[in-house]
Amino acid sequence: MTNAPDARPLDDVDRALIAAIQTDGRATLARLAEIIQLSVSATRIRLRALEDQGVIGDYRARVEPEALGYTLRAIVRMKVHGSLYDKVTAILAGQPQIVRCLRVTGESCYVMEIVATGMSDLEQITSELARVGSITTDLVYEMVVDRPVPLRT
Repeated sequence: MTNAPDARPLDDVDRALIAAIQTDGRATLARLAEIIQLSVSATRIRLRALEDQGVIGDYRARVEPEALGYTLRAIVRMKVHGSLYDKVTAILAGQPQIVRCLRVTGESCYVMEIVATGMSDLEQITSELARVGSITTDLVYEMVVDRPVPLRT
């Protein structure tokens, strides 16, 4: 939850609504209202409040990379000197195949997930990253867990 000034604690109805949205982001307001046992208008108000507070950030489709020809997935850990962070930001802006990037503590500065059409495609992206910092690349065999954010009580 964000630190919005008008943020209120989540109640059981909010948690049920969040769980329903995480399960089916395309659910209609009528379906969500049925699940959380409120009217459609009350559900709309709840949903809008959660969006305004930043609890629900956005809605998007989950597309399988393989369906678009990205048959390779890699995790890249990158160590970079602080003065070069802007260069990393520029690379991220220009490389849409870097689908996730986290700035982290520890040995690495960044951990990235890259989708690629093959080894030469991955090499092109990682070569660009290696010009800015030290990288380590791991190929992904399979996604073992990919789940919604757990709801605390």
